[in-house]
Amino acid sequence: MSDVIGHPHQSAAAQLLADAFFDNPAHVYIYPDDETRRRKLEWLMRANLNAQFDVGVSFGKRAADRSIAAMGFWHPPSAPTANLVKLAQYGFLVMPFLHGVPAFRRMLHVVEQIESRRVAVLDGRESWYLNNMVVAPEARGKGLGSEVLRAELHTRVDASNTLASLTTQKAENVKFYKGLGFVVVDDRRVLDSKGGGFDNWIMLYQPQR
Repeated sequence: MSDVIGHPHQSAAAQLLADAFFDNPAHVYIYPDDETRRRKLEWLMRANLNAQFDVGVSFGKRAADRSIAAMGFWHPPSAPTANLVKLAQYGFLVMPFLHGVPAFRRMLHVVEQIESRRVAVLDGRESWYLNNMVVAPEARGKGLGSEVLRAELHTRVDASNTLASLTTQKAENVKFYKGLGFVVVDDRRVLDSKGGGFDNWIMLYQPQR
């Protein structure tokens, strides 16, 4: 089993996530200003981690110096889906006061669009939902992400004979996940009222027995 990333590592995990998602299209959509995005993203990731540590199951791998080299979270099949009540529970409702109402509305739009599509493609089936899988910059390109996630798929998803699902907004991530057995089941853009938006892929993994 991969190393667990827990509450004591929240600050380092939030920083790693903010770096990893700085140029992610969904987060650029929420925070379009390059100069303030890094700071705002770190707050958003801290709030997100509050939810992950509560409803999710963490996994990861540490470097020789014990820093986080790779990490991710599974939402188990029994975990609640994202909604306004859950966002309030984990502190997201202060976001309009910190980052402005428009950013908060964009965040809600992203969550609603992506989660409703994921629920739709699952069509009542349970799944392990892969959330926030990242590799530290200095550890990339060495096969670590594949190693960690392949082990997780085997010991958690295959062993439970339950689907795994994920969403991503980068084409290079689609290629990475395909290499591990995921398939694209939805590839529609997430659009706003003005016709802007970003690409989004929903992928499923069938457990191997």
